[in-house]
This record gives sequence, C-alpha cells and structure tokens, in this order.
Amino acid sequence: MAKVKLTPIEVADAWAFYTIKIWKEKMRKLRISQSGRLDTSFLKNVVGTPQGGVISIQFSFLYYGKFVDMGVGRGVKIGDVSENKISRRLEGRMLGNRRRPKKWYGKTFYAEVSTLKEILVKEYAHKGVLQIVENLNDHSIH
Repeated sequence: MAKVKLTPIEVADAWAFYTIKIWKEKMRKLRISQSGRLDTSFLKNVVGTPQGGVISIQFSFLYYGKFVDMGVGRGVKIGDVSENKISRRLEGRMLGNRRRPKKWYGKTFYAEVSTLKEILVKEYAHKGVLQIVENLNDHSIH
C-alpha cells in the first residue's frame, strides 16, 4: 500500500482536529461543561502560504474554559485557588469556595505542540535529505 503524502497545511489541520478531540476527551473525563456549550464552541483555523507552508494554527473556544482550567471564576480569584489547596492539604477540609482547577487545557496543549513539532521536524528533515540527494545527483560527474 502506497503511503499518502500530506502537505504541511494538511498535517497542521489534522493535528488541530486531533488536539480538539483530545481536549474534549479530557473535559469529559473531568466532567467539565455538562451543558455542552464549551464542548461545541471549539474552532480551528490553519493559515498557510500560497506555497503550502503553515503560518499559524489558531484555536478558539468559549473564554470561560480557561477559568475552569485555572479553577477561578464566580468570585474565586487566582490567589484563592492556592489558599483553597493549602486548606485542603493541611486541614483535610475546604474553607470557603469548593472550586478546584480542572486542568484540561494547558498541559494537553503543550504536549500536543511538542507532538506537532516532532512530526514537522521528521517531515522537513526528510525533505531536506531528499533535496540534498537530488542536488548531488544533478551535479555529479558522469
């Protein structure tokens, strides 16, 4: 079976699709967004050059998703999150608000960026080697 070669834009688009899928799975495991509004708000946009290169990959989703990730909102400030964590650890109970960070976004995103980097490095390294071999063949003495 022949291997299908994808353009960098197709690779980036597939990666973005997969990243959103992973975010949604992480949210489901953490029981985030029972209403489904955050889950259905994800959009991706891959911006490319006319030559097929990738300029940027953009994601958008409802802003409150970042607050869920940090454990803030509805009167809970970012400083309160660490106080709540210390309270749970030292006293075994929660003082004040019970809101906790549900890390669905940041770690997942940076792990997937690392995956994309590895994919692109392999692809561009392969293309570079092929270009060098082609140039050597064109300039070799027969």
